[in-house]
Amino acid sequence: MGGDSVHVTRIRKSRGQGFERELVKRYREAGWWSYRTGGNSAYLPDVMATNNSTGELDVVEAKAGAKDHLYVEWDQIERDIFLINGFNLYPRRRIVLAFKFLSKKRKGDAYISRELREFYKLVPEELWDSIRGKTICCHYERGNDLPDYSPPFRVKGRKKGKMGGAGSP
Repeated sequence: MGGDSVHVTRIRKSRGQGFERELVKRYREAGWWSYRTGGNSAYLPDVMATNNSTGELDVVEAKAGAKDHLYVEWDQIERDIFLINGFNLYPRRRIVLAFKFLSKKRKGDAYISRELREFYKLVPEELWDSIRGKTICCHYERGNDLPDYSPPFRVKGRKKGKMGGAGSP
């Protein structure tokens, strides 16, 4: 019984790490410097990306999974706030929450197919006080109320004119 939970934990962790690596690759292909900084004890964001020619810094928390809801805890955002405040030389600094909902969802002992969806959301400074202490949730069907972010790379499966992610309403 205990072996199953260890296996599930490893699968979840590998999904997140795979999404982080994918984001690093996409940022680099868009001409940004990007690095996967994660590690659960590192107290760093999952991905950092900079564009020195445009003065931009993206600090990214990446979540990937097969459920209908993905979450980012406040303590992760709080660490990101502390970090970006140390990079004042970049005039455009952003905290980005990247959510990837996989195309398969577990239902009982089987998987059902669904559309792969990605949402990219900003955590702007003017919202920091209002979300302090809260867990941010993103839903497969409707995303969340945070402002959308259009990353410097093409989002897989995104339809033209859509902001929230592939198939967003």
